Amino acid sequence: MRDTLYRQMVYWIREYRTWIEVVDDNFYKEYALSRNGYINYIVSRTLVLRAYKDKGSYAKGMTWTIPEHKLDKALAAYRKQEHTFKQRIKKAAIYLSPRDAEVIILLTTHNIVQLELMISPIQIREKPYYL
Repeated sequence: MRDTLYRQMVYWIREYRTWIEVVDDNFYKEYALSRNGYINYIVSRTLVLRAYKDKGSYAKGMTWTIPEHKLDKALAAYRKQEHTFKQRIKKAAIYLSPRDAEVIILLTTHNIVQLELMISPIQIREKPYYL
C-alpha cells in the first residue's frame, strides 16, 4: 500500500471516529506466513485500533492489530468490487473517502470491525454577514 494512501486512511479514521481510535499507525511487527509449505517471516507495518467506548459486544479497551499486507489484500479486493474507486485512486490518494477507508477495514477484518465514521455537518450561520 502506498504510504500516502495509508496516511489518508489513518487521517479519516482519526478525524471522523465514533468509537474506535488509532493507537499506533507506525507499529512494526514480525509475522509468519505459510506459502507453498514453507514458513516465511516478514516485518510489516501494523495499524493498531482500540475501542475507546463500549460498542455492542466490544468492550472499551479492546484492541485490533491490522497488518499492512492484509490491508493490501483488502484494497485489491475493493478495487475489483468498486470500479469508481479504482479510477479515483489512480488519480491521487486524496480521493480516498471516509467510506472507502471504512470498507477497506471491514474487508480486512472479515466484517468484524465496523468503524462507523461520522462526518459532522459544516456549521453555517443562520444570517451570514457580508461586507
